[in-house]
Amino acid sequence: MLVISVSVGLAACSGSSITENIETPSLQMSAEGPLYGGANSATATWEFNLKEILASEAGDISEAKITSVQVTLKASDNLPALEKMVFEVTSKNTSMTRIGLYEGAIVKGQVFDLNIASEQENLASAFSDGKMTFVGDFDLTDEEYPGNIEFILKVKFAVTRK
Repeated sequence: MLVISVSVGLAACSGSSITENIETPSLQMSAEGPLYGGANSATATWEFNLKEILASEAGDISEAKITSVQVTLKASDNLPALEKMVFEVTSKNTSMTRIGLYEGAIVKGQVFDLNIASEQENLASAFSDGKMTFVGDFDLTDEEYPGNIEFILKVKFAVTRK
């Protein structure tokens, strides 16, 4: 199932709006090696059927924002030292949008939460596309690493419909 949790509530602004909290399943976000010192990118794609992930049938999506991003570096032999991550999202009809930032060491096996931008672009059009691509730009502090680096990613959204 694409959605792990869905809850329905009333939006504060309008009695006719419905806000649903949607969470992606655990996604694998990968950076293919060889990787070099400095900035590198890992990507994950989420494909979904909008009718299946929404709890109610009311109206079109008028607003969608990311409320939480959790990332875990998957354990692997001889992983290099990693730090910082800038997180972005894009889709067919949505330009690359910066969503969050993590500053600090990235430790294998530990979940880290990104600091989500308080001001972010409305992602409603990305939901109509049925597919989103997430990009995590992280820093490799070693000179190079020949293998792939994999993360587990979970993203939560607040989606408002009228």
